[in-house]
Amino acid sequence: MQRRSHRSSGIFPRALALVLALALALPSPLAVAPAKASIFNFGIKEEKELGDKFNVLIRSKLPMVEDSEVVDYVRDIVDRLARQMPPQAFKFNVAVVQDNAINAFAAPAGYVFVFTGLVLNMEHESEVAGVLGHELAHVTQRHIAKRVEQGSIVSIAAILGAIAGFALGAATGQRDAGAAVMVGSQAAAQQTMLNYSRDDEREADEVGMNYLTAAGYPPRGLPQAFDIMQRMKIFKGYGSIPAYLSTHPDITERIGYLTERVSRMPKDVATRPDRDERFLRVQTIIRARYVDPATVIGYYGKKGTAMTKLDRLGLAMALGRTNDNAKAKQAFDEALKEGGNDALWLREAGKFYLKLREFDRADQLLRAAVTANPRDMVASAAYAQILAQERHYIESLNLMRKVTTFSPESPEVRQQLGRIYGEAGDLFHAYLNLSYAAVYANDPKQSRMQMEKTRNLAKSEEERREYARLEQVFKERSEHWPRGPMF
Repeated sequence: MQRRSHRSSGIFPRALALVLALALALPSPLAVAPAKASIFNFGIKEEKELGDKFNVLIRSKLPMVEDSEVVDYVRDIVDRLARQMPPQAFKFNVAVVQDNAINAFAAPAGYVFVFTGLVLNMEHESEVAGVLGHELAHVTQRHIAKRVEQGSIVSIAAILGAIAGFALGAATGQRDAGAAVMVGSQAAAQQTMLNYSRDDEREADEVGMNYLTAAGYPPRGLPQAFDIMQRMKIFKGYGSIPAYLSTHPDITERIGYLTERVSRMPKDVATRPDRDERFLRVQTIIRARYVDPATVIGYYGKKGTAMTKLDRLGLAMALGRTNDNAKAKQAFDEALKEGGNDALWLREAGKFYLKLREFDRADQLLRAAVTANPRDMVASAAYAQILAQERHYIESLNLMRKVTTFSPESPEVRQQLGRIYGEAGDLFHAYLNLSYAAVYANDPKQSRMQMEKTRNLAKSEEERREYARLEQVFKERSEHWPRGPMF
């Protein structure tokens, strides 16, 4: 399940990620130091307000990955690191952004955004965890908060205003205009003041290494991640590398002191083995689902006899995105021979046969996938579609409500739920969910139209409360839409 959004090109997520990594890795308010000269008091209330607004902004502009296999995996890494940290005021809320940028950032109030490019371009889970440990260390060490307290940062609106320049440029297609808003006057001065210092980066490296090691990961993951990023930047010309790789201290120096620190650790810690089974599984999903299928097919084609059963599944998934159904069917049949008892193999083959409208085969595979892994929301959504077609509406709706709990802001999920409600004869909830689908797809015209129908169907007090919640979501989302005739 993939989130649609307004986005003119790949420049926005890269630029925004860099700004956020610098300007919005805000503090845990449990350890707020006494205020100095700042005129901006940044406490728990302010952090929550900024974090919530920021979360809406990001989700309004960037496509989110809603695959539970991917999101739960990244969430588990963050949770594993978080257990090594001092108490935080907010539980970390993890989302995965579909973008090739090799990046991650921690935002106010515990929001963490991880780009698919980070997972796809690392070689081990410990390297992903190392980058996340570094990012989270900026939060726990309150690097930005200290600069806010010591300087003259003005307000939540001012911080969001600086970021909105990127949003405006991406949403209108006028990237230069958006950048001009961002770097103009106060915004540029605030960004300069908030930039991490050499000491900040060194401390984030050291503390991030502490989290990584305490969580049981191989400590070499952090310097190895930096080394991969450095090589990709030098040899492949990547422009989507985190900001801390282009600032002081020099990345080679940082790889050096981190590697030297690993060499001083006890041998049983320094030589911990990488355990990458789940990492490789998720990496395969990301590659096969979100990278250009021709590129993926070529990638697996070069492996020849070295292909693993996971590689064969990835190849089948990529072929399933093409029009060569015969070749894709053969690839799925071969993949199922090796991994057919695994819920991931069952779900991907089931989705493919559902696409071919071979419903009996799809029913068999998807039912087995949901039984094998009830937490797989992608399989549940696909099986709910089969159940609705068979007019088993109660069971179908029960599954889809569970999926919606996991992915409440997915236009595809809301569209499917609305359609099933409609087929079952519940028109209010049908139009309610079609309204949410339009809002989360950033479609003003459809939002207005579906919301009017929903409002007219709201008869009970509970239905009116549900409609009021929809209006609130519309208000929050529409603040970030391009202005036009509908406004």
